[in-house]
Amino acid sequence: MDIESSCPYCGESITLSVDVTAGRRQIYVEDCWVCCRPMDILVTVHSRDDVDVEVRASDE
Repeated sequence: MDIESSCPYCGESITLSVDVTAGRRQIYVEDCWVCCRPMDILVTVHSRDDVDVEVRASDE
């Protein structure tokens, strides 16, 4: 499932590919492909079609 979000550093629009089969709670780090800074990605899967994604700056 693709989720639209934005980089917490540069504000650039990003598309995250979320694997809804990887567990109900997922936490991982991904670098912004524009400014290259690390972002914490927090995923909560409620159902196959209901997913919450929070993107935070890794240094917070």
